[in-house]
Amino acid sequence: MKKILLLYIVFISMSAVAQNGPRERMKAFKIAYITEKLNLSSKEAQQFWPVYNTHEETVEKLKAQERRLIKGLKDANNGPEGLSDKQAGNFLDDYLRMEEQKSQAKKKLISDLKQIMSNKKILRLIKAESDFNKRILEKIRERRNNRN
Repeated sequence: MKKILLLYIVFISMSAVAQNGPRERMKAFKIAYITEKLNLSSKEAQQFWPVYNTHEETVEKLKAQERRLIKGLKDANNGPEGLSDKQAGNFLDDYLRMEEQKSQAKKKLISDLKQIMSNKKILRLIKAESDFNKRILEKIRERRNNRN
């Protein structure tokens, strides 16, 4: 059953690769990678993916807000140097608020996952995410080096 589930997820992931751009391809590969590393039962997978996907959407929104904040800082008159101390304080408050929201989202994810799977699998998820991100960065570096 696990093999069928894994094949199904890989098939869905690959169809997403064929239909969409780089962001969707990376997301599909991440799904396949996490599925393989966690070795979820079908019951766990049914419960895990909705929780995880909701978390990912929340984090993506927070990252988008953070990018807008940083862009606003860059667009300000001469960057941080062009801001008054009060404006700089407001930027810092907004930044800290977003960091706190990201931390709260991670805490909620772990709390929700504890209802679904073992603590060891949650730790495997954290490691799998880290390993996946390292692999992506390595691939990006390789591509940049091959272009030069």
